[in-house]
Amino acid sequence: MKYFLGFAVIMAFFVSCGDGGEADKDVEFYETDVPNADVLRVGIKDLEDSLMLLSEDQTADRTLTNLVQQAYVEKLKLMYRMYPEDKDAAHSLRKVYMMYSAMGAPELSVKYADSLVEKYPKYEEGWLALQSNAMYYDMEAKPRDKEKVRYYLEKLLKDYPNLDPQIIEQVKSRLETIDLTFEELIQQNNPS
Repeated sequence: MKYFLGFAVIMAFFVSCGDGGEADKDVEFYETDVPNADVLRVGIKDLEDSLMLLSEDQTADRTLTNLVQQAYVEKLKLMYRMYPEDKDAAHSLRKVYMMYSAMGAPELSVKYADSLVEKYPKYEEGWLALQSNAMYYDMEAKPRDKEKVRYYLEKLLKDYPNLDPQIIEQVKSRLETIDLTFEELIQQNNPS
């Protein structure tokens, strides 16, 4: 089953990339045409389905999962780079930064979350990218960078003033306690 799934994923990847046509004999490097946005959407959906199946399969080969994850990220990046005005471009970029985070590549996650905020300032879920980056610099970055935490949280409040009041309150509360690390904050709120 896992070999069939792997073969199906690889075939879906190649089919969704489209046919590059016959290469010009004078060209000394490989060329390929970029598939149109609808073809990319199908390829992205196929890879999402494959990742779902792989996540449910306890015996799935981790190498295969990593390859599918990387193919998925590359297709998502292709969508927003080649079709930046497409209805799915910003959402594709959101999936890129979330996928990099899930794959254990937080620096890449931060980079693409920043790209989302910069390139799509009106994207309604951009606040999640700001929150994600603030959390990275607050809890994961070594050393902790409270100025970046402050930057992302203040930008979140400024750019998304109509968020759920509970989220706004949490962000304001964290800004008030910015001098404390997350661990110190937990200890302060839960003394033993």
